[in-house]
Amino acid sequence: MAFGLDYVSGPPIADMQAAKVAFVCRYLSEVNPATQVKLLMPQEARALSAAGISIVSNYEWYANRPLEGYVAGVQDAQIAASQHKACGGPVDRPIYFSVDADVAPVDVAKYFEGIASVLGKGRVGAYGSYRVLEYLFNMGLISWGWQTYAWSAGAWEPRAHIQQYLNGVSFSGHSVDYNRSVMPDFGQWRTAMIDLSNPTVAAYFEAAQVGWNCRQTGKNVHGEILDFYIHFGGDALCGLTYLGLPVSNEIALGGSHGAVKQYYENACVFFDPAHEFDSRPGASGARVYLAHLYVGQGQDPEIAKLQALLAQATAGLDPAKVSSRLQAIGLASHNNDQSIQALIQEAL
Repeated sequence: MAFGLDYVSGPPIADMQAAKVAFVCRYLSEVNPATQVKLLMPQEARALSAAGISIVSNYEWYANRPLEGYVAGVQDAQIAASQHKACGGPVDRPIYFSVDADVAPVDVAKYFEGIASVLGKGRVGAYGSYRVLEYLFNMGLISWGWQTYAWSAGAWEPRAHIQQYLNGVSFSGHSVDYNRSVMPDFGQWRTAMIDLSNPTVAAYFEAAQVGWNCRQTGKNVHGEILDFYIHFGGDALCGLTYLGLPVSNEIALGGSHGAVKQYYENACVFFDPAHEFDSRPGASGARVYLAHLYVGQGQDPEIAKLQALLAQATAGLDPAKVSSRLQAIGLASHNNDQSIQALIQEAL
């Protein structure tokens, strides 16, 4: 069980560290003058992550927003996904959507259907009362739950991942709510993304008219593959650490959806939005993913070169003669080195 906070305006990070705060639930929202004060921003996400404090993404606009149906859910999910990603949130981590009022659960069902149409049910979470979470779980509309004690009459939904158990606590001069995780994975994440402000990254890449150029190889990385690269791995220096430097530019794969591949020192990356050329478990919704290296279009070109050299070296050899010679060498090993050398040097 981990201790966490949610807040509009956060306490100093050093104070949260001293209080053993393990995670914070932070807001995404429609951007307007009323909401800007509470929004999670990329620099805050990076600072929290660097301090070892995990983040849980939560979308909240106004209390009755979830009563506005399917289209509202679609619109809010699109905003939430964009802001979550911009702050370094991994594309497979959930986003909770607030039902911050005592409402009839059936009245928010369409809203969550709209959210799922954008994010996929596996990423959809809800913040709300016991009866709201119970209904949404039972109806299969959410996969993640963050329950508040408000409007819950002391009951706790056992499928919830986070419990908000105390509101309006003064913490280093800021008003915060206390939370606790009740499952090991409750949707937490830390930002890990690289950019050219990092001196190590800048030693390998420079800004180009489109994307980045690699200083060492002269190859360009851009678009959705660059976005994949700067987040890949979730720690260290992301793609620079795990994929290495680009050793090719993008290479067209064909197909009908503009698929391309790009080779790196340690991998082959596909931009293949329709998955026409390869697939990976768990990556069915990913437009960019790692390809298989030993089969198909992702095969390392060096393998083909080695296969050609092997074929050239073995051209004209009779497998039966090779086998017979190896047997003779084995028998000669009982005699002396001179016999073995003679067999090795004798032409097949």
